[in-house]
Amino acid sequence: MLAATEHFVGLGAHLEGPIDIDALSDAFDALLEAHPILCARLERDADGRHQFVTDDLLHAGIEVIELDDPDAEAPAPRFDQSEVLVGLRVTIRAGQAHPTLYVHHALADGHHMYGLIEELLSFYTDLVCTGSIGPITAAPAPESIETVLAERGITKQPRSGIERFLPAMFAYDLPPSRRADTGIKPESPVRVPTVSCRLSERATHSLVELCRAHGLGLHAVLSSVILIAEWQLRGRLNVPVPFIYTVDLRYFLSPPVSATGCTNPVGLGTYLAEIDHKTGVIDLARDIAETFKADLADGVIQQSRLHFSPQYDGNAPGLPDVVLLSDNGLVPPVRTPPDVKVTATHGEMYFVVSAGIEIYFTQIFAERLNVEYHSHGPVPERSIELIRSLLCDVAEQHAATSVS
Repeated sequence: MLAATEHFVGLGAHLEGPIDIDALSDAFDALLEAHPILCARLERDADGRHQFVTDDLLHAGIEVIELDDPDAEAPAPRFDQSEVLVGLRVTIRAGQAHPTLYVHHALADGHHMYGLIEELLSFYTDLVCTGSIGPITAAPAPESIETVLAERGITKQPRSGIERFLPAMFAYDLPPSRRADTGIKPESPVRVPTVSCRLSERATHSLVELCRAHGLGLHAVLSSVILIAEWQLRGRLNVPVPFIYTVDLRYFLSPPVSATGCTNPVGLGTYLAEIDHKTGVIDLARDIAETFKADLADGVIQQSRLHFSPQYDGNAPGLPDVVLLSDNGLVPPVRTPPDVKVTATHGEMYFVVSAGIEIYFTQIFAERLNVEYHSHGPVPERSIELIRSLLCDVAEQHAATSVS
């Protein structure tokens, strides 16, 4: 599916301090040497299946774009999965550098990409601080998720998790889906428009303390807030909100899987949110968490990806629009030279699809919660502002209760 949609993901770092482009270029070369699969491309067989193909051709290297106007938009990156699966662009705005690593999603998920960026910046730090990297050992190509699951005795079950949505299908008089298939695909991958918000350190700490006080994970609370926001934006109707979220299986597989050892070791969790005016954030979050634990205990989430179809068709007909969430949790700091600091990160998504895309991403970096909304919807700003407002309200209420 990821090859059919030509899905590339970008992860950018916002830097403070000087950057040595030559050293970064050498660090990128070292990353490609350490992970030869990054120099691969995708080829489609006669039966329609895709495979990774590597050769001895040199990568084009990093791309540097300088913008004098801090508000100017950089030209859109060009992607062709038949030529290359990875790229590094450095955008310099008013003298400040913002490197962004792009990787084809068929090769790497978010955890995998963070591992690559951590390694890239570590190589860069060594070059700037010591002038050398040291010997590099080439890593083997990551295993497929099918192989990783099979080696651990995880097989396809009758349940995928999606059947949880059956009671809501064709049960309501719904407006046309925001992700309906238009039948028209772009010629090359196009970026999904993105809006985002960042909470203050104080609000972020308050949310984390709230989770600890109620014995809940941050993911459950964020899911609850996003679902309540979606319900409100949909008119506060008596219509359930279907919810799908990603689960990083690295934390649940035995033996464990490394950050870069598998292509997308990710499962899918599902939940059908029944929300009304009495629904509270904590009660909803607790039910989401309990449903997740039950599905994990039954092994449903671990094998959920084995039910995937090879194409993206948008929202299922007759089903209320599904809310998608990928929570990256607490992102640890990365190595940088003493005079360089990563202050924030941002994500980018590029697809070739004929149906709309809508997905939330959340993470905590530099002690601040960031929520991104990648959406083809008409007014995504409304969604992100309502979520920001609800999160701040929950954080402030907890802070006030703790003080009193």
